[in-house]
Amino acid sequence: MKSPFCILVTLLLMANLACAQTDSAVVITGADTANTKKAKTEKVHNPKIAIALSAVLPGAGQVYNRKAWKVPIVYAGLGAATYCVYHFATMTNMYKFEYRYRKNGETDKLDPDLATLSDETVLSEKNYYRRFMEISIAALAIVYMLNIVDAAVDAHLYYFDISDNLALSVQPFARNYALPFAGINHGVTLSLRF
Repeated sequence: MKSPFCILVTLLLMANLACAQTDSAVVITGADTANTKKAKTEKVHNPKIAIALSAVLPGAGQVYNRKAWKVPIVYAGLGAATYCVYHFATMTNMYKFEYRYRKNGETDKLDPDLATLSDETVLSEKNYYRRFMEISIAALAIVYMLNIVDAAVDAHLYYFDISDNLALSVQPFARNYALPFAGINHGVTLSLRF
């Protein structure tokens, strides 16, 4: 139980280090152009805010980045992982207490549904469900961290240009030179327009 918690704390501390860069946008307003003709620099969209919002309330960073369609995906992942943790923890406790009651001789507390199982089988089932509970805790931490990473990446790419002028074209190339020793050159032409 300590291991997933330590991993989560370590990942949260590492997320703070990932916020080393700051973005700023140059905004030129009509008043600034007319009066001083200087560009006023102000922070419009800050990735640190998106990270902090996602860390406090999962999905809030996606809303801040204007990608609210991702919020149901975040909560579906968190909900599924939380349900798995709850289910496997319940099953682990059921088999753990059954094994403990058998070893202590408390026959009045035994589960009648598990009466046909041997002590080794009960212990094996407890370990089986505990393993899946730990995997579910790790999955919950991973979904939580992916929520924060997604908000950080979207915030950093908030002003990224995705216009139609971005293009990459690949065309075959062949050139026949008039000189007898030059021969024919073949190749591929890559053209990048941005």
